[in-house]
Amino acid sequence: MHETIIVSDKSPFKGFDSLSELGEFGFIDQVAALFGTENNYGETGIGDDCAVLPYGEGTSLLVTTDMLIEDRHFRREWISPEDLGYKSLAVNLSDISAMGGKPLYAFLSIGLSDDLSVSWIEKFFRGTQELTQLHDVQLMGGDTTKSPGPVVINYTIIGVMQTDSILWRSGAKPGDHIAVLGNPGESGAGLKLLLDGAPADGEDEQKLISAHHRPQLYVEEAQFLASFGGVNSMIDLSDGIESDARHIAQKSGITLQMKVDQIPISPTLQRVCDTRSWDPLELAVASGEDYGLLFTAGGEKIDHLQQEFHQKFGYSFITIGEVTEGPAELQWMKNGEMVDVGKKGFDHFKSEK
Repeated sequence: MHETIIVSDKSPFKGFDSLSELGEFGFIDQVAALFGTENNYGETGIGDDCAVLPYGEGTSLLVTTDMLIEDRHFRREWISPEDLGYKSLAVNLSDISAMGGKPLYAFLSIGLSDDLSVSWIEKFFRGTQELTQLHDVQLMGGDTTKSPGPVVINYTIIGVMQTDSILWRSGAKPGDHIAVLGNPGESGAGLKLLLDGAPADGEDEQKLISAHHRPQLYVEEAQFLASFGGVNSMIDLSDGIESDARHIAQKSGITLQMKVDQIPISPTLQRVCDTRSWDPLELAVASGEDYGLLFTAGGEKIDHLQQEFHQKFGYSFITIGEVTEGPAELQWMKNGEMVDVGKKGFDHFKSEK
């Protein structure tokens, strides 16, 4: 006997006239409301960096997918095929790291336009191969098609980890310290250099452009943080600290208080901003595609975690705030008072790029 499924005619999309009004994250919320995020077998879907699928006793698979479209996410005249092959996979592997997992398998669906040479395609896959070999990821298959317009690149990645070690966005607790790995703002500054079209031949400028085209990943560091025991939540910095930290606040139902004067500004970013009269703080908090990690860890564990982390990796993470009781929001603090840092993070349906 088949159960009759009744689909409600109440659309969660009602009240919105356009995608730009709805926004990327509003769109995701509405889809989640329509389909739900959990089912009878313990899977968890929409709402975090990866879907989580139970796989054997105490183990889960992490599944993520991400798409890059020419002239929206990249321009061929700005990026080499090798760098594009590298980056298109990197942004997907970062989602597995965001939950502390180990990436295992990749599936690539790609739409290629008529004007691409075989040489360009080979170089693209050489860049991809470099990253698969670095992190022991296997390209297992996918799909190919001819695109009538832009190049379209879509990866699906499968990773694995112990279920009880998964770092959810919803795990932050009052009393946690907030910490960051990476150099926030460097990728955004690299993109800004490309968009401005001004000469960018200096060593610092080239380093920032490289940060945009070949983001550093924290695959091993993420697995260490997940295994440590004192880390409670994590997210990768794909849309900027301002945007991504809000996801943790909203999912955890707590307040994240971030200290403006503790946001790391790399010397390279500072020098370029000084030369071009840019605001390094705005770039560090609001620009995306750095793919560093933002995490929260118990206050009583943070010093020991920092010691162990430095001993293993040879550098330190940066503590930038605390988690407190309060509404699900992000607060920027300076000298004990709330301040406005200006621009928000990247949104695919609201932001122009």
